Amino acid sequence: MSAVPSKLKFRLNYKPINYDVKTGMFEVNSEKYTRYEEARANHWRCDKCGNRFSTFKKLRKHKKDIHAY
Repeated sequence: MSAVPSKLKFRLNYKPINYDVKTGMFEVNSEKYTRYEEARANHWRCDKCGNRFSTFKKLRKHKKDIHAY
């Protein structure tokens, strides 16, 4: 049963990084970045306020501190 919550957290908060060959840019949702590092720094999104984070650990800390999770 522990696998179900982890799948849910990825489905809700994780936005995959896509590379658009035509433009040569990395894309996370509708935002475009020239470098992979920039895209990677913004692919976890808070569902409450929309802020973006580079790791799930930082997102979880943000929710705990700011949104009292």
